[in-house]
Amino acid sequence: MKKKIVVAMSGGVDSSVTAALLKKEGYEVVGVTLRLFSERRDAVKCCGGADSAAKARASAQAIGIRHYFKSAQGLFSKAVIGDFVSGYLAGSTPNPCVECNRHLKFSYLFDLARSMGAEYLATGHYAVIKKEEGEYGLYRGADPLKDQSYFLYCLKKQQLGRLLFPLGGLTKKEVRRLAAEFSLPTASEPESNDICFVTEGNYDLYLKKTAGIKPKPGYILDLAGRRIGRHNGFFNFTVGQRRGTGVYGGARLYVTEIRPETNEVVLGPLEAAHSSAFAVRDVNWLAAPAAAEFQSAVQIRYRHKPAACAVRLSGSGAGVSLAKPQFAVAPGQSAVFYSGDRVLGGGIITNSKIKGGGE
Repeated sequence: MKKKIVVAMSGGVDSSVTAALLKKEGYEVVGVTLRLFSERRDAVKCCGGADSAAKARASAQAIGIRHYFKSAQGLFSKAVIGDFVSGYLAGSTPNPCVECNRHLKFSYLFDLARSMGAEYLATGHYAVIKKEEGEYGLYRGADPLKDQSYFLYCLKKQQLGRLLFPLGGLTKKEVRRLAAEFSLPTASEPESNDICFVTEGNYDLYLKKTAGIKPKPGYILDLAGRRIGRHNGFFNFTVGQRRGTGVYGGARLYVTEIRPETNEVVLGPLEAAHSSAFAVRDVNWLAAPAAAEFQSAVQIRYRHKPAACAVRLSGSGAGVSLAKPQFAVAPGQSAVFYSGDRVLGGGIITNSKIKGGGE
């Protein structure tokens, strides 16, 4: 009897090729698309919108598999959009893609797949799951330009044996070629690189227009506490930002700290926007640490080159000491720990003050 697999179909080329590959391998493939937005949000061209849902249905028909829509609008609004808005209002820089994976794709959809009698849930992520010495582990995808393991640290360890990432060993170019060979309607679908629900492409405008956040004038300070400018809300800034601060002339200045409690933004030179240590909360381990303190490499944002560090466990969190200070360690972003290509785990960088350079 063929094994049943649910494929998360977003309407893009990656999930479409994932479904086609698994169908070719002889699995009973069922496509599921989560509706994340109301029908009136036609402007949303990423996964979860009406446009992408139609493309997912067309791909499923081309492949010859059953396809279902499931509504997850309420959960998405609360767990992803709500977290995004509250994060900015707390002075942090949230990562909605991680929260979508945590609450939607690998929680709600994972449980849904099991309730449908599926052996596995498959997605189009560029990452690899390996089983070595009886233990499953999460590893980087083969294509360094598309590797998405950073966004997947939130997976539960016990889920790894029930997940499939068929594209993990492929490059994007190879996936495009396969899409053409399968005659998929998504073969030439463009990349989607921004946050799906920020349709205007502008976080400031989104917070004001959609989330109803009102302008909140405040002061911009230098490192000595002197007022050097004004702003319309601390939530319009992120640590490491240089452009758009409204302060011009002289040396280049970067956002080094955001103070939501006083509605202040602090600017400083490049070296002050570096950090040599930070804390992480709510760490999820996919490979149990062998000791309370260990050496690792940490990635502090998606395109960041992993940096050598020492990790000290502290309850559900951890303290991180960097071998070399790193630029823009932003509270709210994810810090993901690696050993080579293997994901050890990760968590959320806290709102604690980021210390500069050699401190």
